[in-house]
Amino acid sequence: METLTDNQLTRYARQLLLPQVDLDGQMRLQRSCVLVVGAGGLGCPVTQYLAGAGVGHIRVVDPDQVELSNLPRQVVYTEADVGSAKVDALTRRLRAANADIVLEGCVGRFDADAAQGLLDGVDLVIDASDSNQARLDIDRSTYERQLPWLMGAAVQTAGQWIAFDPIRQCGCYHCLVFADGDEALGGCTALGILGPVAGMIAMQQSLAALKYLLGAPLPWGVVHYADGWADEYSSITLTARPDCPLCGGGD
Repeated sequence: METLTDNQLTRYARQLLLPQVDLDGQMRLQRSCVLVVGAGGLGCPVTQYLAGAGVGHIRVVDPDQVELSNLPRQVVYTEADVGSAKVDALTRRLRAANADIVLEGCVGRFDADAAQGLLDGVDLVIDASDSNQARLDIDRSTYERQLPWLMGAAVQTAGQWIAFDPIRQCGCYHCLVFADGDEALGGCTALGILGPVAGMIAMQQSLAALKYLLGAPLPWGVVHYADGWADEYSSITLTARPDCPLCGGGD
């Protein structure tokens, strides 16, 4: 029979008090496997909160090395990490914080070729990639495997996030992108980013991930938008496109 050790009961004591979690929920988290695509401004806080909450298996993929310009918003890294693979530095920090969970760091990009291995055994995918092509590949790969995923993006002082259900009854990322004609937000490399804004979006992704893994309902197909500087927040419901090249309108 599965149970928690005395150390785990102490570690997770505060969230075990929550009726939304309790002992059964903590065991669900311990049995869960999450893939995080990206170890940057979104991926760092997302993985830190999932590891802290006790998600039992976290796999993170990213092709990049830590750069000095990353440090203002990717606060898990230090100057000593500059030049190291992000996934190596990140998993090292996460392992130091919680040795009870399984951590995998994969140096590389998420694409159609890498999807099979990266998605093996995964319950949920979290996009933290800052790449439209990666999101399209995530959308297609998870749709083919009936897996849910959480998209997040942040640039300048604003960001957005959305949850896609496993069978895309509420539409998919292809519906969103081709409806807009392009990506709603550009990349922070060209346009800049304020560090706490990335953290703000990552917190929403983390919370949505924990809710899903704990069996709570999510607002599938709702695009949430937040401008941290202007203190403006809004949301719109995604309309599934009947001519979508992926989901065909959620059919």
